[in-house]
Amino acid sequence: MKHIKYLLLTLTIIVGLTGCDMGDFGDLNKNPNKPSDAYTSMLFTFSSRYVRNFVMTSYSYDPWPMEWTGYLSESKNNQYGPLQTTVNFGTADYYRYAIKNLNTIISMNEDATVKNTAIVASFGSNDNQIAVAKTLRAFFYMTLTDILGPIPYSDAFKGESDGIWTPKFDSQESIYASLDAELQAAFAQFDTNGSLTDADILYKGDISKWKKFNATIRMLMAIKMADVDATNGKARFAKAYADGGMTEVKDGFNYTFDSQTNGWSWMYYIGNTSYSSATFNFVPNSVIVNALKDYKDNRLFTYFDLIGYKGNRTGDPTDFNAYYGVPFGLESNDAVTAASSKCCSVAAKYCEQSATYGVITTARALLVQAEAAELGWITADPKALYEAGIRASFEFSSAEGVEDYIKTTKVALSTDKTEALKQIVMQRYLAGFLTDGVEAWSDWRRYNIPVLPIEAGQAVNGITVYPYRMQYSDTDKQYNAENAKAAIDQYLGGSDNRWKRVWWDTKDNI
Repeated sequence: MKHIKYLLLTLTIIVGLTGCDMGDFGDLNKNPNKPSDAYTSMLFTFSSRYVRNFVMTSYSYDPWPMEWTGYLSESKNNQYGPLQTTVNFGTADYYRYAIKNLNTIISMNEDATVKNTAIVASFGSNDNQIAVAKTLRAFFYMTLTDILGPIPYSDAFKGESDGIWTPKFDSQESIYASLDAELQAAFAQFDTNGSLTDADILYKGDISKWKKFNATIRMLMAIKMADVDATNGKARFAKAYADGGMTEVKDGFNYTFDSQTNGWSWMYYIGNTSYSSATFNFVPNSVIVNALKDYKDNRLFTYFDLIGYKGNRTGDPTDFNAYYGVPFGLESNDAVTAASSKCCSVAAKYCEQSATYGVITTARALLVQAEAAELGWITADPKALYEAGIRASFEFSSAEGVEDYIKTTKVALSTDKTEALKQIVMQRYLAGFLTDGVEAWSDWRRYNIPVLPIEAGQAVNGITVYPYRMQYSDTDKQYNAENAKAAIDQYLGGSDNRWKRVWWDTKDNI
């Protein structure tokens, strides 16, 4: 009966997969949309695919995490730039598919009647499957709460067990505490003597890397607590740092697209001239282009191509002054097209079908550790961590000249704590092009780095600062109206808008 239960549950979870090529998941019937058994490997692969949404697009054609952090702009119209378009973020698919799949993996590996059968054991050891599923689940929850603030957590998925079909929204503070505790438990459960199969499309079954990612997630949460709960933030960070986070570029949490299992790169559809529908609707933002030019930063030449989307740019591709970006939020479509007439374009490597994007890079992990060291949260040399983070970014982006770059006046770490913290966060920004999307936005919310200029098309609409959070989708509010309203009233001052702040965001950026 348990076997049948998990089969039925899995069929419910993967509804909607018709027409998707999910690759080789083991023993399937001739009809690939009706699996004979609920393989945990298949569930994990499908959940892993949702990671790509948090690189830059967050499940939307509008790449708002890259627009709201100064990385991308529109090239042909003024649809998103004025920041007036109603933007909301739906969580339904993350709960219904990504997180529910991971819950099922955990349940199957804890169920004595199922955990030793082929449908489970073929993916790897029970302990490693549980630990990896809990770690990836925590990443999803962390990112969702960083985007929205309060979300369903403690009551989520209690419909069948407790009859709770409309879960309450938990505070971000309590979610962070619960996630840290669960991640510590998962960390202790990992068995580095074992591995998982290639159904783990993220780390190819390398448990040592999953452990580093686990510790890194805990550090990412802890550092964001610096302005709201430094005592607990410091304690959690120190424990995670002692456990050991990402330190080498190969440790990075990346997503590689392909045309079979993992889907095509989002940028491929809009930036590759070999694709018949390529429109180049998004181009480099002038904020990141100008910052890299100001720093004489060779990553400029690896992030962008000199030939613009109209194909009419010429010049020396190693000349900083040959590159131009487009401001985000100009006053009209004509102003946008005029600015984009001489802009550079996103580098071709990001527009390939099988492009690799950094979701959480080692560069970010090391630079977060540098911030903690500068704050005195860990016993470590902030300068060494800072420089290691910059080196990791140059290596990941295949840029040259890092040793000379580190010695320049603007980059060499200051002995003044306040200035050093600004430099560390700025280097996270410079390292974050088309990576670390939501985390980069979190940095801006905490530090206002970089300063995002308010353009004419935004100012005329009364915009004085970029958004601090996303709004709940109509669907999320409609089907859980009472609890959504309670959360908005209790945690968001009674208004669900983009200029309310999440729990850890306390600084005035205006």
